[in-house]
Amino acid sequence: MPEVNFEWVKEQLEAARVRVGSGKAIIKLLEEWEKLKLSDNMSKEAIEVFSRLALNQAVHMPDEKDAVWVPLQPGQITVGDEVRVLADAFDGKLGPVHNGRIGRVVAVRYGDVIIKSTDGKSPELDGAHYSPYKLEKRVQ
Repeated sequence: MPEVNFEWVKEQLEAARVRVGSGKAIIKLLEEWEKLKLSDNMSKEAIEVFSRLALNQAVHMPDEKDAVWVPLQPGQITVGDEVRVLADAFDGKLGPVHNGRIGRVVAVRYGDVIIKSTDGKSPELDGAHYSPYKLEKRVQ
C-alpha cells in the first residue's frame, strides 16, 4: 500500500463536507493503515471485508454448492420454505444476530415472514419476524 497523503485526504474530507467526528476517525484509521504495508490485492480485500464487518454485515453466507437463492417476493412464500436473511439486512447490534442466518418459514402473518433458524448458530432464532424484502428464498 502506498504512503497516505494526509494533505490530500484532509482536502478530500473538507471538499466532501465530511463531519468532523467522521473525519477524525478516518484519519486515525488511515494512520494505522499506513503502518500495515499490504500488497494492493491484500489492501483491497482488507478494505472490503473490514467495511462489511464494521457495519455488522455478514461476509460469510453459509451455503451448499448447488444452492440457488433468489430475492423473496411477497406472496411467493409458504410455510416450510427455506430462507436466508440478507447479508446486509440489519445494522448495529441486530446485524451479527440476524445477517446471513438460515431458517424455515413457520408462519406468514400481517406481511411478516416468521422463521425458526436451522443453521445451528447461536442464538437460536425461534419466531423471528422479518420483512420479506430482507430475505432470500432457496429455490434449489
